[in-house]
Amino acid sequence: MNLFSLQLGDPISTKKLSIQGERRIFDVYRVPIDYLVYNKKNGRIATYVSKYIDDGNIFPESTVEFNNIIEGYIEQSNPEALKRTKANIKIMSQTEPAVVLSNGIVLDGNRRFTSMRQLSRDGAGAEFNYLEAIILDKEKYTEKDIKRLELNLQHAVESRVDYNPIDRLVDIYRDLIENGGTFSVEEYHRETQLSVSEIRKEIEIAKLLIEYLEFINQPKRFYLARDQKVDGPLREIYKILTSKKIDDYDKDDIKEYLFTNILTLDGDVTRRIRELKMVFEDRKLCEKLLEEVEEAQILDDTTDYFYAESGSDEKIELDKEISEKVSKLTESFVEKKKLQNAKNKPLDILNRGYTVINEIDRDALSRLDESSINDFRRVLENVKLLVQELSDY
Repeated sequence: MNLFSLQLGDPISTKKLSIQGERRIFDVYRVPIDYLVYNKKNGRIATYVSKYIDDGNIFPESTVEFNNIIEGYIEQSNPEALKRTKANIKIMSQTEPAVVLSNGIVLDGNRRFTSMRQLSRDGAGAEFNYLEAIILDKEKYTEKDIKRLELNLQHAVESRVDYNPIDRLVDIYRDLIENGGTFSVEEYHRETQLSVSEIRKEIEIAKLLIEYLEFINQPKRFYLARDQKVDGPLREIYKILTSKKIDDYDKDDIKEYLFTNILTLDGDVTRRIRELKMVFEDRKLCEKLLEEVEEAQILDDTTDYFYAESGSDEKIELDKEISEKVSKLTESFVEKKKLQNAKNKPLDILNRGYTVINEIDRDALSRLDESSINDFRRVLENVKLLVQELSDY
């Protein structure tokens, strides 16, 4: 199918797009929604598509059936955002053109397309039978050109807010890591406006996502990571592993122990893993914790558990006995560090106080007026009394 072969009428407006390295003006047409197809490579539904395929399904050749499946994923990915878009379009009509390929695939505007489909089915009016869109000739652009455009559109400031963090990491993996990556870091920087350092950090976190799924013997089953909401914990693990206070030769064991904590901890897992940072940055406590992990064979037992032949296909809950060991060990060492910090706190405060007092400029004192000198001496007497009181301990 070629949308250009349809009688679409005259363009209704124009819009600028950056493609193939230049800014161009494109015509916008009213395209019948029955000729349009969802893009299953859309990053926002990457984890849903991954699960569909992992479950042994094959997408139907029928466009109607295919669109019905993907529409469900678009809605599940962010139901509130879809409700807002649908309500706005119903009241104000479509205000922002979509971008589609000449073969009907929707590159940008899947939520607008979904809103039109639903409003049309609801009988809201004939105007909702059409999607206003720029049509790009599929034959004129390479896959990389199209992906560049998608990146540019997807990483607009207003579009980044409602992007599931795991789906974003999957995009990073597919665009920059898998099979050598489609883009270099510099290319990705140009298309997304993310800084090079931020992109490099996201690459490392995406690698942690891959390693975590491999650790639990669920390679590339990204939907499991989405359901577990591991983005926050993985970002804390990244901070721990990049700390200069941690020895490189300990990092693999620390990483795997932190992975077991994702599976073990309850409540705010991100915060609780963050608390482990102070434990691992304390060389003595870190050494002691890793010794106890080894003695209890936690990492070996966890590996055996997840890689056991009799295990279920999607086993992501840790064995109860291992889980209890990890939980007790983590809580014990976090509490030890908190107590240690509490004991050291008076000394830390005294050191800070001494440093501040030592900063007083003696020459400035000699230039104070009589009133200020009297105020200074009054405070100094209070300091002397406090020092005397503390000296009695």
